[in-house]
Amino acid sequence: MRVQNQYQNKYIVLAILGVVLSLTACGDKDKTEAKGGTQVVAKVNGDEISIHQINFQLNRLAQGKNLTEAQSKEAAKQILARLVDQQLLKQQATETKLDRDPRILQAIEASKSEILAQAYLEQMLSKAAKPSVTQIDAFYKEKPELFENRRVFRLQELAINVDKDKYAEIAEKVATTKNINEVAAWLKEKNYPFSANSNVRAAEQLPLDFLKKLQPLQDGDLIAVSNNASVSIVHLAASQTMPITREKATPVIEQYFLNQNKAALAKKEMAALNDKANIEFIGAFADMKKGVQPASTAIKKSDTKIPEVPQPVAAQEMAKPVEPTQAAEKPAKDAGNMDKGLAGL
Repeated sequence: MRVQNQYQNKYIVLAILGVVLSLTACGDKDKTEAKGGTQVVAKVNGDEISIHQINFQLNRLAQGKNLTEAQSKEAAKQILARLVDQQLLKQQATETKLDRDPRILQAIEASKSEILAQAYLEQMLSKAAKPSVTQIDAFYKEKPELFENRRVFRLQELAINVDKDKYAEIAEKVATTKNINEVAAWLKEKNYPFSANSNVRAAEQLPLDFLKKLQPLQDGDLIAVSNNASVSIVHLAASQTMPITREKATPVIEQYFLNQNKAALAKKEMAALNDKANIEFIGAFADMKKGVQPASTAIKKSDTKIPEVPQPVAAQEMAKPVEPTQAAEKPAKDAGNMDKGLAGL
């Protein structure tokens, strides 16, 4: 039965992919020309694959990137190879009448609904206003830790697994020493289990609240960071000042405000749609109210079969949503790399 369910799940995924495949025919204007003046680039058991399908996928792949002609051609070949495989699987799904399975039909319909909803949302959000020069100037001056006084931090962390009543003792120890090795030796003497890790983060890769704790520190300083789940000792091993000029910061700040304006616009639009719509909740959902999101109820850790390993506090802090810029995969080592990181917005 488990094997059968696994196959059924795979078939559902394939069916959804088939919907996406069928929608790719309405892609943007051709970026790659098919040979021989035809829009058909391949035939799979008689079923045609068009240049529009490749260009649709290529547009998505190249979004925000400047691909060279050679890169575009190579990417197009890879996309076509995947489309051929996808068409073969789709044909097999049809041959075995999976396209008539009620669950797969339901999955296809759900996929179509999500695509259409997302399309309308993107169309509506394209009307979001851009920030003014005054807004950009003010933000640049209000956030020196991200721009004028921006730093890249090399951090070392000791994530300690102790009860909450030990936090104060650990914080007191941190306040009396600047040597992380001494703290590690002390933790061993106290038999407090801990793990060590290190990383490098630029200012824009950290949440603002955590960045504000690090910004006043000098190289070599320690700080104890705690929450209800764990406590960590963060050591600022080294840092480098790498300011960002107002000119380079402009597109980043523009995107930050644009994201905020889009969020506000989306909220306003959903409120308006809910307000004028005739929505009725029935049966087990009769207690729900129109336009009111129910409170989220996460599954308790105790209810899961596999216990979660607590994240170090610093790691939790770094995992929080980053404002106003998104975290890059790696910290910038020079101005060019930093531009790429900030461009993540």
